[in-house]
Amino acid sequence: MPRWGEGRDLTRYLCAAAYLDREYARSLIKQVAAQPHLGVAAAPACDVPVVLRHAYLANARRHSRDLVLTVLFLLAFVFAFWVGHPGITLLVLFLSWVTVFSFELSTKYGRHLQSLRPDRFDPAAAPLPLNADVAARLRQISEYADGNVTAYSGYSPFIGYGSALDSWSLTFDVTASSSPGLTPQDFDVTDLYTHIAERVGTLVLPCLEIEERLFVDGSGLLEDTRFLPDPLGRPVARIPFAQMDALKRTPEEGARPYLAVHSTGWGGELVTSLFLRFIRSESNLFVEAVPTVLFPLLDRYRVIDTLMPRPPLRELVTLFSQTLVSTVFVLVASPVRAIAGFAPDYGMTWRVRRQDRLITRLRRFDYGARQSVRRQAADKKHHRYFQKADSGMVLKTVEKRVLDALVEFAQARDIDVGDLVQRQETIINNGIIAAHGARVDSSSVASGERSRISMRVLNKIPLLNTD
Repeated sequence: MPRWGEGRDLTRYLCAAAYLDREYARSLIKQVAAQPHLGVAAAPACDVPVVLRHAYLANARRHSRDLVLTVLFLLAFVFAFWVGHPGITLLVLFLSWVTVFSFELSTKYGRHLQSLRPDRFDPAAAPLPLNADVAARLRQISEYADGNVTAYSGYSPFIGYGSALDSWSLTFDVTASSSPGLTPQDFDVTDLYTHIAERVGTLVLPCLEIEERLFVDGSGLLEDTRFLPDPLGRPVARIPFAQMDALKRTPEEGARPYLAVHSTGWGGELVTSLFLRFIRSESNLFVEAVPTVLFPLLDRYRVIDTLMPRPPLRELVTLFSQTLVSTVFVLVASPVRAIAGFAPDYGMTWRVRRQDRLITRLRRFDYGARQSVRRQAADKKHHRYFQKADSGMVLKTVEKRVLDALVEFAQARDIDVGDLVQRQETIINNGIIAAHGARVDSSSVASGERSRISMRVLNKIPLLNTD
């Protein structure tokens, strides 16, 4: 069972992100905690229920601030446009700024965020759930941490594991004998999965984890009691090993098992994975490999490690200038936010009723996870050159071991490996197989002496903080 290198710091950072980013906390609750019909995406090295508890508390704090600002907004409106008293209007605006400034100061230097410092963080001391219903849903979500099933929605099944890189696949004949007079031995594809897992497991890589995981299409689960016992509940988090082996032998369109190899480094922030699938037909063996990389968190969520116990003068000046500009925007938005804040689950009751109607009447619903707690806060690139080098090393090392294990498995059963060895030797430095029926899926490929790939990156203009 993957333990992801005990990514304690990663959970800290994601808890801090709930306080520092309003949209992130809102999306965690609306798309994960308040979705009792959806599966839960993987979150490597992260304790999801702990993060969700902090997200609920962070939203409750913002709601309290928005209630105060709503009262001040109404007073400012009355004295500005009805009574016509500019002096009191300015006083109300000043009090609004004091409220926003105090909130930002208490967010960064108050006890909640300060409790997430490296020497103080205790997952067991996470805020209590708001009510029994939230507590029950968080217990359900925690079961997926030890599960082996991912119900996905949309195109990519590997939700939660980062960005998919260049995949490769190959096919070779398993009926050709290695020597004249020998007959290739038949084999069960489950034995191949076991052999590959054993050989890869001997590698010395950072926090190497190996698991078998089933990816099921959430839009096709409604009539499948194997993965959805209760149509008005969540998809199962785990299936028995015997059922997993049956799916290896008889592949299905909407349910596909993979052997997943993960290596976690850099404090749990960099997760490099390779997903392997083997399909045995009467005469051929098809091999599919999909590498993914889950990049480190965005830098703005690491501020917890740089905060002093008390704000220095420079930080006070920065907060002063920032809130002086953003107060007007936050004040105008406060009435709508205050009303929405009375529903901490963001309209879950109405949303669930609508989903129940789709399930019971139309018999159509997508149970796949919509969002990953971990990937939502991740960057889209490596932060260090050595991180990129480590990802490449892991993928090349695992791919080579997988191909070596394939050759060993075939030789032990008197299967001709000449074609397979030739394909193994055609792996170029970037790890893509491109010969004899292999396939390359890439958005940018260049070859030849004068070939060149150019990409323009448009840096996003920082937006005003209206949190």
